[in-house]
Amino acid sequence: MACNYNPAVLDQFVQQALERARIRPSRARGQHFLIDDRVLAEILRAAELSREDYVVEIGPGLGTLTTSLARRVRKVFAFELDEGLARYLRNWVLHDNPNIELDDIAFNKYVLEKVIERAKADMAPLKIVTNLPYQISSAFLHTLVDYAEEIQLSVVMLQKEVAQRVTARPGDPGYNSFSIYLQTWLSSRMVCDVPEHSFMPPPKVKSAVIRIRPLEDSEKPKPVNREIYFHLVENIFRQRRKQISNSLNFAFGHLSAEQVQQAITGAGLDPLMRAQDVSLEQYVILSDVLDSMGVMAKRKGREEEEE
Repeated sequence: MACNYNPAVLDQFVQQALERARIRPSRARGQHFLIDDRVLAEILRAAELSREDYVVEIGPGLGTLTTSLARRVRKVFAFELDEGLARYLRNWVLHDNPNIELDDIAFNKYVLEKVIERAKADMAPLKIVTNLPYQISSAFLHTLVDYAEEIQLSVVMLQKEVAQRVTARPGDPGYNSFSIYLQTWLSSRMVCDVPEHSFMPPPKVKSAVIRIRPLEDSEKPKPVNREIYFHLVENIFRQRRKQISNSLNFAFGHLSAEQVQQAITGAGLDPLMRAQDVSLEQYVILSDVLDSMGVMAKRKGREEEEE
């Protein structure tokens, strides 16, 4: 669903804040400030915030989302690398919001580990709610996987193309090995699309807000051999335009044609299927069949990979 555009409130706030900060938004730095208050409301609603929550925000910018979070939660840990924006936040935002802790350092897993320790010590649920700097999207999503059990919920604005890959299902245009990798650990759903004119200045790409939570143990896929499973998923999409028999032969180049057919039949797959048609659950079954056949996670790489 699309979030309706309504800039009346935030547009004026952002204009005034930029004047106070003496900042001209830099496209090169990915500085696009949200001016759509209905998108802001969708983000806050999806985050299901409580007074006990600790929340991480990456790239708070002018503090629009930051102050909204601070009014609803116990603590906000904000990380802003831009010197001018960090100065503005300290001068105009922090003194009215003592539960915001600002660091002018880059966000990474080591920074997150410290926040996780703080949250555990204070017995506080930890969430991430952020309009993410798009250039760190991939690293951020991998970090979410690494610390899935430590983060109760994440609500993240991403480039729409990336958001579609994260939430994609079999047959969707964005469905690929990265989709399956993330969905092995995390459950995600689309919250809303965010049009370009919801920002000042408008970016050249479309955006979307997604909601991500860790899978419960009962929901997690449980391949017998994770090495084979991840090798299968990663490599089979390198030949995603080909039928499953050919892409499987590419992923495990040491298999004979008979063994490939045995694996496909054993997993109950249609040999005419392609990589993007196979569900995560079916990949688990296929990897288990390969493991039962004594297959090793290696390939000869005798074919060219698709672009």
